[in-house]
Formats: sequence, structure tokens, C-alpha cells
Amino acid sequence: MAKKSLGYVELEWRCPNCDTKNPGFQKTCQSCGMPQPDNVEFVQPGQEKLITDKAKIEEIKAGPDIHCYYCGARNPADAKTCSQCGADLSEGARRKAGQILGAHQSGPAPQIECPACGTPNEANAPKCVQCGASLVVPSKPAQPATQLAPAKATGKWPLIAGIAAVLLLCGCLAAFFIMSSQTEDMTGTVSNVTWSRSIEIEGLVPVTREAWRDEVPAGMVVGVCTQRVRGVQDEPAANAREVCGTPYTVDTGTGAGEVVQDCQYEILEDFCEYTDHEWRVIDTEELEGNDFSPRWPALSLTGDQREGERAETYKITFDTENGQYTFTTRDPALFTQTQVGSRWILEVNSFNAVTNIRPLN
Repeated sequence: MAKKSLGYVELEWRCPNCDTKNPGFQKTCQSCGMPQPDNVEFVQPGQEKLITDKAKIEEIKAGPDIHCYYCGARNPADAKTCSQCGADLSEGARRKAGQILGAHQSGPAPQIECPACGTPNEANAPKCVQCGASLVVPSKPAQPATQLAPAKATGKWPLIAGIAAVLLLCGCLAAFFIMSSQTEDMTGTVSNVTWSRSIEIEGLVPVTREAWRDEVPAGMVVGVCTQRVRGVQDEPAANAREVCGTPYTVDTGTGAGEVVQDCQYEILEDFCEYTDHEWRVIDTEELEGNDFSPRWPALSLTGDQREGERAETYKITFDTENGQYTFTTRDPALFTQTQVGSRWILEVNSFNAVTNIRPLN
């Protein structure tokens, strides 16, 4: 992801000696005068305001401040000697930078109530304006973990019920399969036959399709196009839409934080409708009869039509001592053998349906 800079804001630090809040650019405590130690970190103030001073911005861009190895004083990144003691800063330690401090606090911050006297103070006030007490609220000591009562055992009944349901379903399926496959033989005489044959007629019909403009086949008529996201990348590009996350503040090690956003760029391109033609079923010709000479229906096709799928169904009715049964097949050779008056053995399953036939002889 690309990082977009929105500017710089001054941070603050808390003096470990007197708990006074100090502006980030202040290198010594404004209350007790103690230099900022190198292990004291910068934090976000209650409200962050973007810095407009160009000279200050250039100073921030120079890099993290340096702490003098001799006296610990904080010096600008480009300083060669310590401003406090004059020592060479080549062996000094640069402050850490790059830590994410949190979401950018751009809105007005609520006032802070003094923990000592209750007086309301501005969010960035170093100390209470009334009594001078520190506005840093001491953290509460950790409370011992509360002993939780053991959860009541829910038992195994839900699991057992689930297993029982699965077993019941499997049992039903097995029973259905067994009943479908178990048959008994029954003698029947052919009393009637019917046949049906059909042919689908396909025609070239216009259809609406969609594709990216550069993927529309040549010669197609392009209709309505809309801009859609075709891809996402980290770098800006022509016809790209910038999408950024929540701004957050990063410590620069200078007493200031850089406000940045993680951004991506959605590439917008034309996604278009176009008209194409494809073969689809537009009609079906059917022919039926009750003789033993099944025929296909005659077709009269135009130049933009063609023959589609063919289908044939043959039904044979048998008279038995238990009533009439009908057997359906798609085998024309078997159908021509079932002459009216011929006798056959019918295989009838538990659902009283004929599953197969074979000649009696």
C-alpha cells in the first residue's frame, strides 16, 4: 500500500521527574527543567493540529533528534556538537522513529478534570491551572483475576441427537434403495402401445452479454457502458480512484508525528453491454402414434435455423391379473418386440412400478 502524508503534528512527552506534560519540541521539562531522557517516549496530545511553519517542517524532515552520549541532552538531527555541554555528537544515539502512536486526533479534545481538585483543564494543559497538580491520571493497579465458577456441563444429548438424526436419514435412504431394488415377477400381456418423437428447432437469436470494453469481440454492437473497478494497485494512475484508510500518527523522533494514510488506487474501466447472437431452442416439432412404425417429424428450416436435440419415448401398457401396468423405455428395438398380445414378465418393485420387462418365452 502507498503511504500518503497529510502533514506533521507536535507530540508531547511526560516528565518522569514531576509528571508535567511538555510539548514535543520542548527538550527540557518546562516545570522542573529536567532534560528529556532518551527512554521517554513521545505520545499523542489530546488534539493534534497540523504544523504550518515551513522551517519547522524542514527541521522535522531532517531526521530523528540525537541524545548526547555525555549529558543526555536532546539535539536536532543535523547538530554536530551538543548544545548543552559541547560534546561531539558523532557517538550520540538517535531517537527511535517509525512507531505508530494511534489514529489521528483531529477533532476538539474534551477537557481534563484535575484528579487533585476537580478543576477542568484544556486537554493540552501541562498542569492544573488551579492547583498545579499533574494531570496525568495514575494507572490503576491490576486487579486479581476473578475466579469463575465452572461452567455447567451441557451433557452429550445434543451430540447424541445429531448422530441419531444422521443415522435415521441414512436408514431412510437405505430403505428406499432396498425397496426400489427389490422386485417380484408378474406376467402381463401387451394391450396398447404409444410412441412419441420430438426434434428441437434452434435459431440464431440476439442476446445481451457483458465484458470489459477491450474484451468485446470485434464486430459486436456496443451498448451501455459503466465505470467499474477492474483492479487495485499501490501507485496512482490515470483514471484511478484513490481509496485511503483512517489517518494515523507516526513518531518521527523529533517531537513531531507524521500523519499518514494507507492508500490504494482502484483502476476504473468501461464495462459494457454488447449484442451477440447464439443458437437457442425456439420451437419443438413432435409426432405421436400407437403403431410400431415410429417416425421423426418433418422439419422445414429457414436459413437461420438448425436441427437441435432429438428425443423419443415409448410406452407399453400391460394387462395383468392385478390390473394394468405401464412401462416406459427409450429403446426402439425393445419397443418393436412388444407386439400387442405378446406376453412378458414384468419386474415390479415395492412402489408398484415396472422397472424391467423380458419376454415370457
